[in-house]
Amino acid sequence: MSYLDLYFKGFRKLIRRRKSYLFATGWDKSYKEGKPLDKEGNPVPWMNYPAIGFLKERLRSDMDLFEFGSGFSTLFYARRVRSVTSVEYDEKWYQWICGSAPGNVTVLFREKDENGRYAHAVMENGRKYDIIVIDGADRPNCLNKSIAALSDEGVIILDDSQREPYRETIDSLMAGGFRVLHFEGLKPCGYKLYRTSVLYRQNNCLGI
Repeated sequence: MSYLDLYFKGFRKLIRRRKSYLFATGWDKSYKEGKPLDKEGNPVPWMNYPAIGFLKERLRSDMDLFEFGSGFSTLFYARRVRSVTSVEYDEKWYQWICGSAPGNVTVLFREKDENGRYAHAVMENGRKYDIIVIDGADRPNCLNKSIAALSDEGVIILDDSQREPYRETIDSLMAGGFRVLHFEGLKPCGYKLYRTSVLYRQNNCLGI
C-alpha cells in the first residue's frame, strides 16, 4: 500500500467513522457549519476539546461567570452556571448575542482599547465571580484586572495561552500564588494544537 493510500485510509477513518475523534467531539459538524458545535449541534466555546470536556464536567449551577469575549461560549456557559456577564467589543457579535442569550446573561459593550474600559469591565459592578474566562482582546490586562474580581474560590481560564505575549503575565500570577493547569488539543474547525490554561488557587471551585 502506497503512502497516499495510507493517507486516504486514515483520513476516511477520521471523517466517516462515528467512533472517530472528529465525529465524537463534533468537529465534523462544526467544520460543515462554520461554528463551534458538539455532535448534537449544541453551542460550545471556541476552545480545544479537552478544555471543553473539563468545563462540561466541572461547571455548576451555583456559579457566577464573567467572560471577556461573547459568542457561542456565552450560550454554552448560560446552560451550566447561575449567571453570565460578558463584555464584547465587536458590535455585530454584541447585537447577535443580545438577541440570542437567555435571561441569566448580561452583555456589556465596550470599545476595544488597551488597559481601559474593556479590561476594567470585570470590576465595574463590584461583584465577585467564580469563573473568569479570558477569550477576547487585551488579554494580559484582562488577566491582571481579573484577580481582584475573583471570589475566594475563583479561577481564571485563559484561552490560546500558548501565545508568547501572555507568558510574562502567567508567570507573574504563578509567582503570586496561582497554579496552572494546561489543556491542549484541536478546536472546533481548527487544525493546529491549541492551549487553554486554568489558573487556580488552593480550595478552588473546580476541585482541582
